[in-house]
Amino acid sequence: MMMRPARATILVPVLFGLLAITTIFADLAPFLQDGNGWQALFAPDETRFDQIFFHFSTLPRTVMAFMCGAGLAVAGGAIQTIFRNPLASPTTLGVGAGVELTLTVFLVMAPASLAPFQDVFTLAGGMIALGIVYLIASGRSNATLWLILAGMIVNLLLHSATQIFMLFNQQYLDSIFMWGAGDLAQNGWDSGYYLAPRLVLGIIAIFALVRPLDILALGDDTANSLGAPVKWLRLIILTVAVFITASIISAVGMIGFIGLAVPATLRFVGFTRSRSLLAMSLVVGGCGLVVIDYVMRQFAGTGGDIFPTGAATALIGAPFVIVILRKARIMPDGNANSQDHPANYHLAPKNLLMTILFTGLVLGLALSLLVSLDGQGHVVFTAISDLFAFTSTIGDRAQRTLAAVVCGAALAVSGTLIQRVGHNPMASPEITGVSSATALAMIVAMVYFSFEGRTELMLIGAVGGIVALMVLLGLCRNFNHAPHYLLLNGLAITAILGAVVRIALTHSGTQATMLISWLAGTTYFTRMDEVIPVAMITAALTVMTLLARRPLELASMGAEQAVSLGLGMSVFRLAMMTGAAILAAVSTLLVGPLSFVGLMAPHLARIAGFRRAGAHLLGAILIGANVMMVAEWLARNMLYPQQLPTGLIAALIGTAYFLILSARRQ
Repeated sequence: MMMRPARATILVPVLFGLLAITTIFADLAPFLQDGNGWQALFAPDETRFDQIFFHFSTLPRTVMAFMCGAGLAVAGGAIQTIFRNPLASPTTLGVGAGVELTLTVFLVMAPASLAPFQDVFTLAGGMIALGIVYLIASGRSNATLWLILAGMIVNLLLHSATQIFMLFNQQYLDSIFMWGAGDLAQNGWDSGYYLAPRLVLGIIAIFALVRPLDILALGDDTANSLGAPVKWLRLIILTVAVFITASIISAVGMIGFIGLAVPATLRFVGFTRSRSLLAMSLVVGGCGLVVIDYVMRQFAGTGGDIFPTGAATALIGAPFVIVILRKARIMPDGNANSQDHPANYHLAPKNLLMTILFTGLVLGLALSLLVSLDGQGHVVFTAISDLFAFTSTIGDRAQRTLAAVVCGAALAVSGTLIQRVGHNPMASPEITGVSSATALAMIVAMVYFSFEGRTELMLIGAVGGIVALMVLLGLCRNFNHAPHYLLLNGLAITAILGAVVRIALTHSGTQATMLISWLAGTTYFTRMDEVIPVAMITAALTVMTLLARRPLELASMGAEQAVSLGLGMSVFRLAMMTGAAILAAVSTLLVGPLSFVGLMAPHLARIAGFRRAGAHLLGAILIGANVMMVAEWLARNMLYPQQLPTGLIAALIGTAYFLILSARRQ
């Protein structure tokens, strides 16, 4: 029998309710003092700007904050109950990213005649994203964990696609970006009138399904034994939850982590029955976002821009992921560790594989310089004699191709070091927060402190990456045998850093377009005088790493065995992680943060049979360089003369790889 929450836990919603009421009275206080409170609320004096601003901006914004917080918390509570997973939410399962991409495309490209069907499109986008996540995770022994990992993969892909679409529609850049950051600012009641009926219908439908939710919370086997149509119930409830999420994102943009943090926290304090959990989620979610938004409004006007509330919720909510990870028992046990290490398939003799990869790289470089597309699918060949003349076209191709190859090699070495020293084959600089921290440090240095020198930015970025790695290792120091624990903590850190990046970009002014292009991962801005120093740093650190291949081999056995064999693990780990952070920093400086390359290259190298540290490094370097070379060529030619960011193509390749990998493990 489910236990009722203790009386002390009632203090949580009461506290949030009192805080929300206090903020409302703080906004209303000036009008109450002069006896015009009622007038400001319901019939503002047209000659009083303060009353008009309160009635048509502050008040609808507060109401909108409550509705959005309540709706997201209820939707998150339902999703967590269905999947029996405290880390499940519209944010972590790709629903928000799917809705955001669909709505961005719809708002920019759809004709006015399709406006009445906006809800249908956004609902379809959210459901498709959730369906992909569910298909990846279904049928696994640890489906709750893989659900979050699949959500992370889909989120990365869809966010990359959204960024690309924004870059091709720069006339909408400012409005789309602020909306995507979660902008609750209102200039009337129209958005509230749009959202309220949809939200009421969705929440009523969720509460009408509390009995099926309680049954689903018992597990599929138990629910089936009770005669419940599990698949249909899950589909109906998920559809309603996605509809609520899509409606909120359509109205105000992405509000992160409310749907995760609120119901997960309430469940931990004692609200385990669906009815009480959803009711308290509604109150705490709504009141909590009202309080957060009130605090953010006090910063309105800083730097001439509005502080995005959606980014602030990620700053506040993402740390809850770290807390929940320490409380929730979703980590695989020690026996599961082996399941995450890729099998050695012995595709071919290692020397032959090395030769094939190296030959492919050389031929690929030549083809990249000599072969291109003209935008209509026609192949255009460049004369070999032009290589010796080194025309501007060849020079541009050469520096962009070389930049991609160098960054692919740098990220491959960085990922290999993190995976081997961290004893985690699913770790990488992109997913564990290193690349995000590097990018954030550089953006803050450029936007707030006007740093422009590449050397200074490189050092600042390296410091940011090292700090992120140290924080991550500190969080995971007691979980050496949970291979995905580092990955999920990295997800939380990446979300926090991503929120700060959005906040910084709202103050970037004319630099916004360039920075967003850079964040998507592009070789378009590279110059040869920047590529060569990065190549030299990458080569030097790679040689140093190869010289340390024997202690690296010991470190791969685990901390206890390495120490017993005489390796100073703490100092060695710090040195290797520092090198990994520097490599991530220089590649990020050159082309921006790239997705999946640092994870996929060492992973593929291990699958191909490169198990020893030295061979693993060389194999990963060749694979990373080849993948980035192909991604750069496709990005440069697919939509010529328009240029796609290389990061998008790399994300597409990486997503396809992990979809195939997940299918093989079903």
